Amino acid sequence: MSLPDVGPHPLRPHLWAQRVSRSAPHGLDVLEAHVLAYTTKADEVSRMPWWRIAWGVSPLLAMLASIGGFAAVFGNPRDVWIGRTDAPDSADIPWAMLSYSVAAIGVVLIFVYWIVTSKRRRNGSLQIMLALVFVFGLLGVPVAHQLAREAGIDLGLMPLLPVYVMMGLAVIVFVIIQLSPPMPPEPDTPPIPVDQLEPKAMKILMRERNDAIKKLAERGMLPDVDVDVLQARPLGRLHISDDTM
Repeated sequence: MSLPDVGPHPLRPHLWAQRVSRSAPHGLDVLEAHVLAYTTKADEVSRMPWWRIAWGVSPLLAMLASIGGFAAVFGNPRDVWIGRTDAPDSADIPWAMLSYSVAAIGVVLIFVYWIVTSKRRRNGSLQIMLALVFVFGLLGVPVAHQLAREAGIDLGLMPLLPVYVMMGLAVIVFVIIQLSPPMPPEPDTPPIPVDQLEPKAMKILMRERNDAIKKLAERGMLPDVDVDVLQARPLGRLHISDDTM
């Protein structure tokens, strides 16, 4: 039985399992096709040194630090309500500014990452991160002012300088990326045959497939199917006629 065509640039299996619509084909044959199309990427990941993996997630620093800055002044209303933590006050503002300072460094890191990896081409993912950094800074400023007013403090400009620097850098880098040339289309790369994969790549591929099976089952899109049995099957055995949805 032949597998369906999933196009030249399909989603990774787990991500496809999260996003696929119930009205779209989502049988085990479609899942198997996504898994076998992911072999090249699994091989690349298996050969990637740890420092390149760390470098790949480094742009998250700015976004996470900006969220931390906002969380420092806003707090968690649920935890405050049940008495688990105290409500934020003006003493939390310096901690927020420390987080925003780290986020400003993260924005510079995003700029360097863009130059190195995107070859000065437009990168929508990095722009989304920069937009979120700006938004969480913008949300944190009025909250910090409110905490200062409640404490009878004239906050002024200097105590909030880190967040303003972070927001300014985020805008500048966002505009620079937006004005750069569009990213060229990714070249089509044929999948690597399964029997040519190294054990580490095979392990990555099987984990991706099993996570996708679990996600489809959680969404109720694999009724009357034993997930453990499916996950135990070797590659290429999901789409046999008895198991096809």
